[in-house]
Formats: sequence, structure tokens, C-alpha cells
Amino acid sequence: MQPQVICHMVTSVDGKILGDRWGKLPGGSSTADLFESTAASFNIPAWLVGTTTMREFMGRNQPLPRGGKRIPREDYLANPQARRLAIGVDAKGVLRFQEGEVEGDHVVLLVSERVSNGYLAHLQSAGVSYLFCGKERVDLKVALSKLRQKFRLKKLMLQGGGTFNGAMLKAGLVDELSQIIVPIADGGGPEVTGVYDAPGEPLSRAAARLQLKSHQVLPGGAVWLRYRVTRRQH
Repeated sequence: MQPQVICHMVTSVDGKILGDRWGKLPGGSSTADLFESTAASFNIPAWLVGTTTMREFMGRNQPLPRGGKRIPREDYLANPQARRLAIGVDAKGVLRFQEGEVEGDHVVLLVSERVSNGYLAHLQSAGVSYLFCGKERVDLKVALSKLRQKFRLKKLMLQGGGTFNGAMLKAGLVDELSQIIVPIADGGGPEVTGVYDAPGEPLSRAAARLQLKSHQVLPGGAVWLRYRVTRRQH
């Protein structure tokens, strides 16, 4: 079994997600305010992002020690009783967290067997949990199954960048889309990140069909739409 995945994002009307380009929104709110206030209503104890987004939370980068003993490629749970989780994907071993929490949420990294012994030793010393989810890259289906098994996780909130969100949607692993559309037309073109920029060759069909669950107009003219994924096209 896998946890239910809800992708919750704030976007422009043309689907862009880099809110620092937009300044203050109509009504005086910010994208961060809109995101946090609506995300809290889900009461979901875990959030998931890709490597690029997770870098924003790791703090100072730190070189890894060389050599050292070989560490078995086995899952490591620094805090198996953690109630709130900050989950990131790191197939290459580049996220060098200095401590095991992000604002009170326990850090869990989804890694591949290619990461170094020094990297694993560093994570253990920092109190970070890690789960092995593939040999060369992270298998997202395996990752979700392990999160359910190891941490008894029933729901998680996907809030990554466009590439990671797109990969999750393309793999058929998103159950609900929650999108707050602010009254901004970004107009940045393809080089500006969109909400679902699936990597690799384009699918022959759209990644998912949706059914509207609810809609709400928020202060300042933003619109909050929630969709259930009814058919996965992968």
C-alpha cells in the first residue's frame, strides 16, 4: 500500500510557480501566506519534495569525510516514532543536512545505492533517516511504499518543483490536485518553472483526468480548486 498523495501548489493563471516573481498579490497577501494557510487545513503530517527544493532547507553545505568503513545499504530510521516528516529525494547524496529536523519535522531522505559511505555516515551523525529506493535512481513507487511501511504514513503533501511534481504525476502517483490560482499572468515562457513539467519524452496523452471536488474564492481574488484524480494515463 502507498500513502495518499495530495499535490498542493500556488500558481499563476498560466501555471507558473515561482512566486517571488509576482510581488505582493491583490489584497496585500503573499504566495507564502496563501500556501501556508490553506495547507494547514489538510492537517497532513508529512511533505515531500525533490532534490532541488530540499536544498533550500538543508543549511550550509559540508564536505564529506573520505574513506571510512562500508555502511550496509539498509534503511536507517533515526526517529521511527516521528509524527511529522520532511521528505526529500536524493539519489546522488548531495543533501548534507546538519541536523535531523526542519522546523520540527523529522528529515527523511529517499536515496539510491550509489550514495557514498561518507554520505550515509554524515546522515546518521546528523540524525537523519534514509530509505533505499533503487540502485541508481529513486523508484518513486518503492519510495511511497516504504514510507507507508516504515512510518505508517497514510497521507503526504507533495509540494515540489515542476520537474518533481511532473514526475510524480507522470508515474500515476498523485491522488489529488489542490491548486490556488492567483490573479497573476506570469508570461515567463517555457524557461520559467510550471506546476507539472514532467521530465523525459512527452506522454502521448495527458497524464491524468480530474474531477472537481471543490472550489473557493479567496481574499484578493485567488481561486482554490481541488481535483480528484479519476484516471491515470501513464
